[in-house]
Amino acid sequence: MTLIEDADAYTAEWDDELDIPVFTWDEYTAGETFRETARKWEAVMEERDAEKYIVNTESVTAHEDADKRWLAETWVPDLVDLGVRYGAGVYADSAIASMEMEEVEESMSAVHPDYEFRVFASDEEAKSWLDDQ
Repeated sequence: MTLIEDADAYTAEWDDELDIPVFTWDEYTAGETFRETARKWEAVMEERDAEKYIVNTESVTAHEDADKRWLAETWVPDLVDLGVRYGAGVYADSAIASMEMEEVEESMSAVHPDYEFRVFASDEEAKSWLDDQ
């Protein structure tokens, strides 16, 4: 893994083996901070011509409903316009996080027929699925 950025709320890395970005939330954010971070991640995907990515949310139990709507209504369509086709989320080991991420999986995958988002309990599972796409 190559470090791209290590900020207070997140870490951005590049998986050299799979040639994909891996974004990790290190602490909870919401609203404008959440969206600014997602836009930074979008810029990384655009600069590196990424078609796939991982977002690890193990440090975050849940997201604000408004932020989830923004992801589905604004961010994912922008990713699709850039050529991104697959996203994988890794969630914390809790029932709340699992239910939250299943909801995110459903809403984000429904946005565009050329985009699929799946959630997993580990980075290894997420990487394996993306490697098969």
